Amino acid sequence: MSRSPNRNRFNDLLGIVVMQLHDDGCILQLKIRPEFHNSIEGVVHGGVTNALADAAMGHAAAPPVDGVQQCVTVESKINYLSPATGELLVAESKVLKRGGKLIVTDARITCDGKLVAFASGTYARVRPNGRE
Repeated sequence: MSRSPNRNRFNDLLGIVVMQLHDDGCILQLKIRPEFHNSIEGVVHGGVTNALADAAMGHAAAPPVDGVQQCVTVESKINYLSPATGELLVAESKVLKRGGKLIVTDARITCDGKLVAFASGTYARVRPNGRE
């Protein structure tokens, strides 16, 4: 395992790791820590699951170049299918449609191999300086 190839401090804070990255998708993982639990002990807060899904879809839409993000989230949606309880969250994303400016993606999020959420999102390409 290696650290994320991007310089996204938020992803690094969470401990998101890029396992695979290819032209039309990626696999990211996140080891679950007790501080990720919501008020129900042992259940991962949905925001953590959503952050992993967003990172995976963003990497699929436009992989980082020299560690710098190349896209921003325009919109995203997540469906929680089951509580995430376990040790490892994994998000596998893929590109559904790549347009000139917008990219539509989806992600499946599992916890210890069990499907816990499904997400979809639209991302816009940006230049590293943040201008379109």
